[in-house]
Amino acid sequence: MPELNHTARGTFSGGKVKLFPQICRDAVQFGGLKMAWIGMIDADTGLVQPVASFGTGVDYLESIEIRLSADSPTGRGPTGICLRDGRPYWCQDYQQDPVTAPWHERGARYGWRSMAALPLLRKGQTVGAFVVYSDVPDAFDEAAQKLLVEMAMDISFAMDRFVDERERKQAIENLRVSDSHLRTIIETEPECVKVVGKNGALLEMNSAGLAMLEVDSIESARARNLIDFITPEHREAFRDLHGRVMDGESGMLEFEVIGLKGTHRWLETHAAPMRDAQGAVVSLLGITRDITGRKDSESRIQYLANFDALTGLPNRNLLADHVQYAIGLMRHSNENLCVMFVDLDRFKDINDTLGHSLGDAFLIETGKRLQSVLRETDTVSRLGGDEFVLVLSDSGARAAAHVAEKLLGVISTPYRISQYDLVVTASIGIAIYPHDGEDLEALSRSADTAMYRAKQEGRNGYRFFTAEMQDRAIRHMQLTNAMHHALENGQLHLCYQPQMSIDSDHVIGVEALLRWNHPEFGGISPAEFIPVAEYSGLILPIGEWVLRTAMHQLKTWIDRGHPPMVMAVNLSAVQFRHRSLPDLVRDILAEARLPPEYLELELTESVAMHDPKGAISVMDRLHEHGIRMSIDDFGTGYSSLNYLKKLKVYKIKIDQSFIQELDSRAEDRAIVAAIISMSNSLGLLTIAEGVETSGQLAFLRGQHCDEAQGYYYSKPLPATEFEAFLAHRRKSPGSGPAPE
Repeated sequence: MPELNHTARGTFSGGKVKLFPQICRDAVQFGGLKMAWIGMIDADTGLVQPVASFGTGVDYLESIEIRLSADSPTGRGPTGICLRDGRPYWCQDYQQDPVTAPWHERGARYGWRSMAALPLLRKGQTVGAFVVYSDVPDAFDEAAQKLLVEMAMDISFAMDRFVDERERKQAIENLRVSDSHLRTIIETEPECVKVVGKNGALLEMNSAGLAMLEVDSIESARARNLIDFITPEHREAFRDLHGRVMDGESGMLEFEVIGLKGTHRWLETHAAPMRDAQGAVVSLLGITRDITGRKDSESRIQYLANFDALTGLPNRNLLADHVQYAIGLMRHSNENLCVMFVDLDRFKDINDTLGHSLGDAFLIETGKRLQSVLRETDTVSRLGGDEFVLVLSDSGARAAAHVAEKLLGVISTPYRISQYDLVVTASIGIAIYPHDGEDLEALSRSADTAMYRAKQEGRNGYRFFTAEMQDRAIRHMQLTNAMHHALENGQLHLCYQPQMSIDSDHVIGVEALLRWNHPEFGGISPAEFIPVAEYSGLILPIGEWVLRTAMHQLKTWIDRGHPPMVMAVNLSAVQFRHRSLPDLVRDILAEARLPPEYLELELTESVAMHDPKGAISVMDRLHEHGIRMSIDDFGTGYSSLNYLKKLKVYKIKIDQSFIQELDSRAEDRAIVAAIISMSNSLGLLTIAEGVETSGQLAFLRGQHCDEAQGYYYSKPLPATEFEAFLAHRRKSPGSGPAPE
């Protein structure tokens, strides 16, 4: 931290303020910020002097110059604006905000993506600023702004500690002028001024001091021992201060008093010896101020560093201390310790539909319910959002399972919040020390992994961590990292599988199928990498590439003389819900110079039924552009016939799980026959996927299924091999299965 000039050192007690560095350190370590600093305005020079800082980029403060005079070229950045206007400045995008343009390069080097500057006030005047930087844009949402404003107010309250020491010394000197002048000065002093004799008896005290002790007169105060007003835990320190002053020293002490009416106050006294004409110490002169507000602010800052502001539960910082202590005990006793991750299922729906205030009330009630299940030796903490972490000491798998079942029960009991009756379930992941990890980080990672498995397997349940989960988590991370480079490195390619008319035995369509061959992992199944692409957000650029590549390939085949056919392309749930999908499809068709009837978009039944009304809206927009859609994997989801007849689809694809055992299972034959009959009644085409035998094909033909695709005709082929397949079929129409 830069050294303060002479004026600043005088004003802020030598520039070594313990509270300010602690605030900056807590903001970075517990608030997830990159850097925080506190600056004060020098009254003589008008320069802003940094008095405390912590985090990445504090060296920037060594060269900072913010002068608030009107003719100064400096002080035009966010901090200067904040100080001149006396209000917070929220910079949500540091690299794009024109106000921060002179510091964009510096900010990029330190990783600053957003910042905030908040004024510090003393007696209604702006005297400094609290400035923080974050490594993410848009970091200061409503909750974050509210918390930072509260912190700035707390700092402002604490400012009273740093009154100019020169004024204090002058006041003391004035009090020494003469006994006759003493009473006048004492009574006009806004803080407590007292004179205490060598034996500890109160000799003089002004009205401000009497008010602190809640006594009516100096006589009432003298009638009691001054030490009796002080709380027992501070009396020895008070006696020690009195003794040192009587020995000729000056000193300072913070202590707590209880007034006659029972009010607790924190006081800070500065005491100096008073001497007679011969220089002998005859009494103690003390100037005392009420620092209750500052103590409350310090307590609040300490509280926020260790407890969740919403629920009052321990936060991650205090949780780490509890777990470290508990692991130490378990290690010596050779016992188990359990860490549980509890995540509310679809809690976001409550916030989105009923508002965050009701959601906060719900979280507070959830915290109380979780505490009701555990023992006093266990810990419930909130990490943020709807995530809670529980630590059960001396608990193995059997006890953990019992607690998890009780937790699921109390969480799923209906909540009465405001006028709403709400029912929410939870997913719980469980990790056991030491088998699943030997510290909080490892145990949290294991419990988090198990919790996500519980969500994947239907929610409203719990799962213990297993090595197989760890392997899957590592695999998922590896694939996520690798997929970021798969497209640009040419690892993705399309294969094409023909779709045949059952009656004419001609190729009438082709389905584009995405494949990923990785140099290290080899061929990766779409069933594995498509969820990874959706999770990582890469499905949109990859899906666009698939659509563009497939349509341009179709145009190439047509230009080479092959008969026109329909190109079927699968849509993921993320693609289908993206608002720009209709415009994207229209643009790609224009690029390929193909009419919309040559494209068929396939949507799985489960995606369509997740939000039927939304699906109808999107399909209507696609239909307006002449783009046709089909329902894939039909029979595996939960279709509503009421909605199905409203969807703008023209084809139903029967899932291969019903086709595989047509030859042997009467139930599958009945289901397939019913789907075909229903589709015909609705005027929809049907296509069966996964056809592999002539018996399957014969049954489908007998039921008047329109189309088929599967290994009976051809496996998915690279573009060049598919073109050879087309050429073979043109030379030998009706030739049945493709040659080996």
